[in-house]
Amino acid sequence: MLRCLATGGYVMHQYDIVVIGGGPAGLSAAISAKEHYKGNILILERENQLGGALNQCIHNGFGKNIFSEDLTGTEFVQKYVDKVNELKISYKLNTTVLNINNAKKISAVNAYDGAFKIGAKAIVIASGCRERPRGFSNLPGSRCAGIYTVGCAQKFINIEGYMPGKEIVILGTGDIALIVARRLAIEGANVKAVVESKEFIKAIDKKLSAFLDDFNIPLRKKHKVISIQGKSRIEGITLVKLDSNNEVIKDSDEYISCDSLLLSVDLYPDNELAKQAKIIVNASNGQIELNKNFGTNIEGVFACGAVAHGYDCPENVVKQSYDIGARTSEYIKKIEG
Repeated sequence: MLRCLATGGYVMHQYDIVVIGGGPAGLSAAISAKEHYKGNILILERENQLGGALNQCIHNGFGKNIFSEDLTGTEFVQKYVDKVNELKISYKLNTTVLNINNAKKISAVNAYDGAFKIGAKAIVIASGCRERPRGFSNLPGSRCAGIYTVGCAQKFINIEGYMPGKEIVILGTGDIALIVARRLAIEGANVKAVVESKEFIKAIDKKLSAFLDDFNIPLRKKHKVISIQGKSRIEGITLVKLDSNNEVIKDSDEYISCDSLLLSVDLYPDNELAKQAKIIVNASNGQIELNKNFGTNIEGVFACGAVAHGYDCPENVVKQSYDIGARTSEYIKKIEG
């Protein structure tokens, strides 16, 4: 049964396991924990629906190794959402976790409950990763409107129903950049160039480069952006070509008019909660460091998914997280005797 502890003027709800994050990692960990332990489990999710970033992935290529089906990202993650509902695992949406401490107390806030606190016997941090901001791209020029990350643009198109622009340049060739280039072309945008400073595309799935050929999208390898034009909104960019030593080739300037520039930036673990709680984080990659039992340096606090293992394909994420959910259940059983 759910218990409420009255403490200092507020009511603190007590759960056995609290999972922070309702993406594929958090869902898998919660499902596994429930299957191995019949206690009270709560998922806290800051978005308005469970599923995480996969809700904006309407392309296929998911689920072959787990379900033997070629699913879209939304279809893939919905199977885990359905399982959460089947197991009657509680969750709160539109909920932001403000902090956690080494006593496994969680402070959170949402519009329905206001500010509230939760106690837990064990916590699983599954907060995922986020795109780095524009500053990491070292782009010169004004901070005009019309510059977005590719993940932000993907959410605009696939969830919100908005186009980021009509005349678009994409900087970078990660997997999502190439997927978004195709999506924009399908929706009628003119993708005027995909720009890459290397001699090769950076996408893990090299087959995605075929999208550019299919939709006649120009790929400019060994190029970089040297300036952004526009005041209130971007009006264009200037490219230069790079030689084999990554030096700018003289008189290679090329101006491309556009109303949007999309940045394919690196992903970084969303580790702020862990840092606040003084959980050890790897200084080089930002990932939460785990021991052999997938726990952190705070007893009873575990982590899974991109915040601990880095960006990986969703199928690997759910397998890892399922194991961590089982380890969390083992920990609860152990402390309960």
